[in-house]
Amino acid sequence: MSAGLEAALGTLEGLAKRGEKPSHYVARHLLIELGQVLEAGPAEAAVARARAAGTPIAAAWRTAVETELSLACGEFAQSLDPRYLALPSYDLEYTRAARARLADRLRAAEALGFALQPREREVLALADQVFEAFLARRGSRTGPEKAPE
Repeated sequence: MSAGLEAALGTLEGLAKRGEKPSHYVARHLLIELGQVLEAGPAEAAVARARAAGTPIAAAWRTAVETELSLACGEFAQSLDPRYLALPSYDLEYTRAARARLADRLRAAEALGFALQPREREVLALADQVFEAFLARRGSRTGPEKAPE
């Protein structure tokens, strides 16, 4: 288990032990760290530990995760605003990184039993289409990293 994932799990466990609500920042840290670990292979112990940590504060944890997923989808979609895409200084690597971090979040969320809300699924699907079309027009071969939705 990575040090980052260990720290994220410890934070969630501490909040749950004290009966405190986690913020979407806590969810962000855990989802990205867990998603990166899961990309490398199975991580049943980490997933089980995260599920157990969230159980005592289930409603607040669900809210934090859903908020974070919504914000991450929004960040990626907003980075594809046509006004930005038309700029010669458009930061393509920022957009690729935002999509990769979103993929990490989605991978972890799925493993933990969370899913995107229908509106976010639609926004993400449209944003991925826009990104793929933009990359095709630029002749880029590397599209958005996709994760289970």
